[in-house]
Amino acid sequence: MPDAPLRTGSLSRARGLPRLPLIAALLALLAVATGAVGTRLNGRDATAIDAGNELVVGLEGVLSAMKDVETGQRGFLLVGREEYLQPYEEGLVAVEERLRAVERLRGPAGLPAEGRLRELIARREALAERSVALRRAGGDEQARAVIETGQGREAMDAIRAEVAREQAAARAQVEALNRESDRRGLLLWGVSVGAALLACGLLGAYARSRRRAERRANALLDAVMANAPVGLGFIGPDMRVVNANQALLEIGERAMGLPRPGVAGMGMPALPDAVRERIAPRLRAVLDGGRAQSEVEVETAPPDRPGERHYLMATLFPLAHSGAGTEGAGLILADVTRRRRAEDRLRRSESRFRTLANSLPQLAWQADAGGEIEWYNRRWYEFTGTTFEAMKGSGWVAVQHPDHAERVQAGFRAAIAAGEPWEDFFPLRGADGGYRWFLSRAVPIRDDPDENGGGVITGWFGTNTDATDLREAQEEATLAREAAEDANRAKSQFIANMSHELRTPLSAVIGYSEMLEEEAEDLEGGEALTKDLRKIGANARHLLSLINDVLDLSKIEAGRMETHAEDFAVSTLVSETVATVQALMEGKGNALEVQVPEGLGTMHSDQVKLRQCLINLLSNANKFTEKGRVTLSATEGRDEMGRREITFRVSDTGIGMTGEQLARLFTRFTQADSSTTRRFGGTGLGLAITKAFCTLLGGGIGVESEPGRGTTFTIHVPMDMTETGPEPQAEALSLPDAEERTQAGLVLVVDDDAASRELLSRFVVRDGFAVRCAHDGEEGLRLAKALRPTAILLDVMMPRMDGWSVLTALKADPELADTPVVMVSIVQERALAVSLGAADYLIKPVQWQRLRNVLDRYRAPGAALVVEAEPEARADLRRLLESEGWSVEEAGGTEAAMARLTQPDPAAVPVGLVLVAVPGPEEEGLRLVHGLRAREDLRHLQVIALTGGEVAPAELEALRGQVRRVLPADDEPPDALLSELRRIAQARAAGNPAPPPPLQPETEAAAR
Repeated sequence: MPDAPLRTGSLSRARGLPRLPLIAALLALLAVATGAVGTRLNGRDATAIDAGNELVVGLEGVLSAMKDVETGQRGFLLVGREEYLQPYEEGLVAVEERLRAVERLRGPAGLPAEGRLRELIARREALAERSVALRRAGGDEQARAVIETGQGREAMDAIRAEVAREQAAARAQVEALNRESDRRGLLLWGVSVGAALLACGLLGAYARSRRRAERRANALLDAVMANAPVGLGFIGPDMRVVNANQALLEIGERAMGLPRPGVAGMGMPALPDAVRERIAPRLRAVLDGGRAQSEVEVETAPPDRPGERHYLMATLFPLAHSGAGTEGAGLILADVTRRRRAEDRLRRSESRFRTLANSLPQLAWQADAGGEIEWYNRRWYEFTGTTFEAMKGSGWVAVQHPDHAERVQAGFRAAIAAGEPWEDFFPLRGADGGYRWFLSRAVPIRDDPDENGGGVITGWFGTNTDATDLREAQEEATLAREAAEDANRAKSQFIANMSHELRTPLSAVIGYSEMLEEEAEDLEGGEALTKDLRKIGANARHLLSLINDVLDLSKIEAGRMETHAEDFAVSTLVSETVATVQALMEGKGNALEVQVPEGLGTMHSDQVKLRQCLINLLSNANKFTEKGRVTLSATEGRDEMGRREITFRVSDTGIGMTGEQLARLFTRFTQADSSTTRRFGGTGLGLAITKAFCTLLGGGIGVESEPGRGTTFTIHVPMDMTETGPEPQAEALSLPDAEERTQAGLVLVVDDDAASRELLSRFVVRDGFAVRCAHDGEEGLRLAKALRPTAILLDVMMPRMDGWSVLTALKADPELADTPVVMVSIVQERALAVSLGAADYLIKPVQWQRLRNVLDRYRAPGAALVVEAEPEARADLRRLLESEGWSVEEAGGTEAAMARLTQPDPAAVPVGLVLVAVPGPEEEGLRLVHGLRAREDLRHLQVIALTGGEVAPAELEALRGQVRRVLPADDEPPDALLSELRRIAQARAAGNPAPPPPLQPETEAAAR
C-alpha cells in the first residue's frame, strides 16, 4: 500500500485543522497583550521622565529661592530696615516648599533620596539667620564681618554645585528612560505586528483547509450515496423522497414496483400507501422530537407481482443542523428480504429439529460451548423421570451410575477441552430406578469457518442410544462363539479319537480279509468264500474312505488342513487317476474318454489333493451315469492375475441336475434330493471336500448341468500354487496419497494366505479402489487405525488372532466401529458374523460379481465439477461437496468447464455431477446447461442448477428437463442441496443413476 503514508499524513493534518483557529486567536491575544504591555510600560516611563524634568526645574527653583534669601539678607544688613526682611522670609518659605517638592519627585523620577542639598541649604540659612540677628542687635560691623568671612558665598557655591549635580543626574535618568522606552516600544511593536500577521495567515490557511475538507466531504457523501449497499435519501413531511441514491431507487423498483428516474439523486415517485402508513408516524416523531427512529419494518409487494413479498427495514434520523420542527429527515432503507427468509427458514429448521429430536428413539441433548447442558428432548424426560431444573447444567450426573460417573465426566470434560467428538458407553438410571446401558456420543457445533478453517465451537449436540439389548446380544454372541469354539474343539477331538478307534479295527478287518482271501484261493471250492471275503474287504475300504472324508472335512473346518507342494507331470497325474477309476467305470458300463494334449508339462502343487479332487469328480460322474460316457479333459491357460493355470473338465451324460439342486450342490452332507440318496447312496461330502481342496490349491470349481443331458464340473488350479505374483506394496504401513483418496475409496485386505491377498487385491484395484494388505489380525488392526479405510475384507481363519477376534476389536474401538467389515472365509458362519457386527459375509472362493456388489455400497460418490464465476462461492461449494465425500474440480466459466468435460485427463476421476450457477454472467450458466444436453457424450451427466437470485419464468421453462434440480444458492443451511447430493451418491453406489426428475412447483418457488 504505497499511498498509506500519504493517507496517514492527510489524516493527521485533518485532525490538526480544528486547532488553527485557536492558535490564531492566541496569536491575536498575544498581539493585543503586547500592545497593552507596551502602552503600560510607556506610560510608566513617561511619568518618570516628567518627574525627572520637573525635578530639574524644581532644583532650579530651589536655587532661585536661595538667591532671593541671600538678596533679602544683604539688603537688611546694608539698610537695617525690617521691610527688607520680607523677601528674605518669603525666600525661606519658598525654599522649604520647593525643596520638599524636589524630594517628592526623586522617587517617581527613579532617583535615590538624598539629604545633602537640604544640609547645605540649612547651613546657609543658619549663616543668614545669625547675620540678621547680629544686625538687629546693632552690630553692623559684626554682621559685616560675618559676611566678609566668605562663609555665605562658599555655602551658596556648594548649593549651586549640588543643584547642578542633581540636575545632571535627573537629566541622565530622563535620557536613559527615553532610550529604553524607544527600544522596548520597537520590540513590542514588532511582536504585536508579527503575531497579528501570523494569526491572519493561520486563519487564511484554516479557511482554505475547511474548503478542501468540505469538498472532500461532499465527494465522500456523493460516493457513499452512489455506492452504499442500502438506500439513502431525504424525506419531507409530505412523504416525498429526494436526493435518493442508486440503491434506494433499485429497492423502490424491485420491492415497490416504482419506476426508476433516469438520474440518481433526483426525487423518487410517491411511495406506496402501505409504506407511507408505516413510515408516517415515525417520521412525525422525528420531526417533532428530533430523535432518530430505527428498525421500522415495512412489508410490501410490487403491484405487478402481488405474490412476491419483500421486507424492508427503515431508519429515520434528524439532520445534524436541525432540531425539532425540521422540514425533513434522513432516510436509510435496507432490503432484508433474504435475511427475513433465512430467519424464517432457520425458525422452521429449528422447529423441525425440535420435532425430530423429540421424535428420536434416542435420548438427545444440547450443551453450550463449555459442556453445560441447556436442552433435553422429550425422550430424556420420559426415560429418566426428571425435570429440566434438576438436569440443566451438569445435573445429568445424578442419573449416571456411581461406578462410572467420575470416569464419564473426566472423559466428557477432556473432549470439551480438546474440541473433539466424545463417545462413551455407560449406564443411566431410568424413572423406575433401574439402569440401562447407553452408547453416548456428542459432536461439537461450530459457527462458520474462519480463514484458518475450523470455526469456533458454539455448542455440543449429544445422543444416548439404548444399547442394553445389543450389549446383551454381544455377550450372548461371545458366549455362543466360545461355546461354538469349545464344541468345535470337542468335535475335532472326538473325530480324531473316533477315526483312530475306527481305523484300528478296520485295518485289522482289511488285513484279515486279504489274508483269508489268499488262503481261500488255495482251497477247493473256495470261489464262493473268496467272493464273500472280497465283499468284506471292499466294504471295509469304503468305510475307511468315509472316515477319511469326515476327518478331512474336520481339518478343513478347523483350518488345519495343510498342503504339500511337489513337482509332478500332468500326464502322470491323469494316467494314475484314470487307472484308479477305470474299474469303477467298467462296473457301470460307462466309457471313460481322456482328452489331454501333449506338452502340458509339470505342475508344482499338492498332487494328492488334486488327484483326490479328480477322483471324486470322476466317481461322482460314474455314480450318476449308466452305460454312458464320462469325459476327462485338461487345457492350459491364464487366470485373472496372469498366472499359468490348468483347467480340468469332467463331463458325463448322466441324469443332470436342476437349478435348485445346483444351488445346494456343494453343501456338506447334502445331495441333490432324498430320492438321489436312496437311489445312488453317498454321504454328500465328496463335492464339499473337492471344493475346499480346490480353494486350498489357489483355484476354484464350477458346474454346469441340465436335467437329462448330463453335468460338467470344471476345476481351475494354478500350475504353480506358490506363484502369486509380487505382493502389493501396501503390506508396509504407508498412508495413501491424495490421488488414491480421490478414487472409489480405500479397502484393507486382511488375510494370512498370500495367494488370497493377491487375488482379492487385484480385483479390488481393478474395480477402482485403492488397496492395502495385512498378513495377520494384529497388523490388520494397526493398519485400520492408521489408514481409516473405506471398508475391510477380513479372513476368519488366521493364526494367533483369528477374524472373529479382529472383528470384535474393530467394533469395540469407537473410531473404527462404523467401518464396514466384510468377512471372507471357506466356512459358513454368517449368523455369527452378523451378530458380531459384520456388514456382509462372503464364502471362498469369492464370486467376483458378489464382491463388486458389496463394495459398491461403500464406493465414494465420485467427482463433481463446480462452475461458478465467484471464487468465494466456488470455495464454499467445494467444502460442502468434500464433506459429503465427493472429489471436486472447479471451473470459472463455460469454456473452462467444457474443456474439462470434453478433454478429460485419463488419470483423473470421471466427472459425474455438474453444479452450475444460473443464469450466470451474461447467461453463461444457461448456455452451459444447453451445451451439455446438446452433446450425446455428455447427456449422462447429472446437472444441478444453483440460482443466486431471480430466475425469469422463461429461463426456468428453458431449464425444464435439462437439469436434475434448480436450487437456491443462498439457502442456509443448504438442506435441499445436501439431500440431493446424497440421493445422487446412493443411486451411483447402487449402479443405477436416476434420471433427472421433472421440475416440481416447489423447485420453481425455490428458484425464485
